[in-house]
Amino acid sequence: MSFSATVHAAVNDGIAAYGKGDYAMAFKEFSAAANAGDAAGKHMLASLYYTGQGVGKDVKKAAALFAEAAQAGYTPSMANLGLMYSKGDGVPQDLQRAEHYATLAAEKGDVQAQFNLGQSYRKGAGVPQSHEKAALWYRKAAEAGSLAAQNEYGLLFAQGHGVPQDYVQAFAWIDMPANAGDPQAIKNRTQLLSILDAKGQVAARKLAAEYAAKYGGKAR
Repeated sequence: MSFSATVHAAVNDGIAAYGKGDYAMAFKEFSAAANAGDAAGKHMLASLYYTGQGVGKDVKKAAALFAEAAQAGYTPSMANLGLMYSKGDGVPQDLQRAEHYATLAAEKGDVQAQFNLGQSYRKGAGVPQSHEKAALWYRKAAEAGSLAAQNEYGLLFAQGHGVPQDYVQAFAWIDMPANAGDPQAIKNRTQLLSILDAKGQVAARKLAAEYAAKYGGKAR
């Protein structure tokens, strides 16, 4: 067995142990992988330090390990660091660094990071407010199947913020999280139905069916 295969096996064994609730064994396996320089091993070990499972809780140690894994290009660690810097969780609060890590993760396809960036740009939280950039990141996450992003992206169409106002588009996006039972999306959909005329409702339901087939059920 090659060195890389041995490290990969340690990560897999650690995941298996974690799934069984054997956090001590998970810690041992993830530590072995991390000490060998494996980014996934560092990320998993950081997660144990963050939650205090199999080892004493140490959020600062978790942040340091996430940073090492992120430096090696591990996307989930980038996403976690973005959240930690935005909240000042284990690191000094730094909204610029939060945006930096969140953007890195989002550009590599992390759906939660894409949604978080959409939120930041919509609210102007740590970044200059931009409904256009919010729409861009919401759309990426929405097309990946994020129900939360689908609702927010739909609302931008309803309001005409960052995209042209279009109630048919708004309904089509919001219909997916509404069908999944999201209370706010259900309210938003009901309001849109009161705005759309009969012809608009037909067009909206047709487009909603197309979007559900294309973007529904991918990620949650």
